[in-house]
Amino acid sequence: MSAVAMADISITGDAKFEYDNTDISGSGTAAKNTTTNSTATEYHLNFAGKQGDTEVVMKFELDTDGAGAMDLEDNYIKTNVGGVNVTAGNIAGSTGGLLGEIDEGGRERKVTLDYTVSGIKGYFGSTTGTTSNGDGDAKINNNGYAGVVFDVAGNTVELKKNSNTKDSYGVKGSLAGVNYRYEAVDVDGTSGGDADYLAVDTTVNGITLGYAVLDADRASLLTESDSGEFAQSVAAKQTSTTHYMNGTTAQTATGQKQFRIGTTIDGTSVTVKSGSIEKGLSVTKDLDYMQVQAKRALASGATLVVTYNERDYYADGTTTKGSLDNLEVELNVAF
Repeated sequence: MSAVAMADISITGDAKFEYDNTDISGSGTAAKNTTTNSTATEYHLNFAGKQGDTEVVMKFELDTDGAGAMDLEDNYIKTNVGGVNVTAGNIAGSTGGLLGEIDEGGRERKVTLDYTVSGIKGYFGSTTGTTSNGDGDAKINNNGYAGVVFDVAGNTVELKKNSNTKDSYGVKGSLAGVNYRYEAVDVDGTSGGDADYLAVDTTVNGITLGYAVLDADRASLLTESDSGEFAQSVAAKQTSTTHYMNGTTAQTATGQKQFRIGTTIDGTSVTVKSGSIEKGLSVTKDLDYMQVQAKRALASGATLVVTYNERDYYADGTTTKGSLDNLEVELNVAF
């Protein structure tokens, strides 16, 4: 008890219960007219312990979608060696961070070093591959990544060398009351190309207006499946009946455009998003969608979120066009 009382340990977490109703409608002999109802629960427990400048973080997840199994998510050590920050372990990237909207920010075992001088942060790191070194530990990849982050007149700029064939660039900030974020990637080789992301928004008389666009030379360049901006992610399980297609059509989407409007009404945050995914249904057909979301903090400390999605759908994956409607009611709490 004495050791626990003196240690710098924190425990945080969150939990949510979710009800989901999905209705698929179509026409023709191959149409799939179905309605499904389901519920899910998801819990997170985050443990952080500090000793001086060293911090250990462990994040656990219990999700009914994963057969109720406990999953160890982020787990890493952060420390400082001679002014150099060192982060080592299993870490997920964030779509909210610069350069996070195009590339998948999945969890990887990483070792990252960063150092800041005169307001410029430089970083270098490497991830581990799937090949074992013989005793169960994964080998470190030969290709590391490196980058710099700095401010220019209040705007954040990031330049990153992802690998020997890929470069990323990004800038975000605010200009005359308009918030903006721009990202770009350039990949060499026969399967490479360019991809760009731009999002702008501004608030006038309590109403937020936003526009976002994502464009790529080829579908393989857009790998982020959990977008922080778009109502529908281009790469989000496009071969699943719960998303766009029924499993017979491969990913072809090369971009999308979305308009967003949001405001607060009597303490309830309301956001409407409407957009179109280029080649989202096939190489010749786009996918149109709309999302309406209402979020309200309850007096009990929980938050109620109601989300309605409507999007185009191919009932047979090739020719029969229909629609997929989804209603999601979520009750969540953070502690």
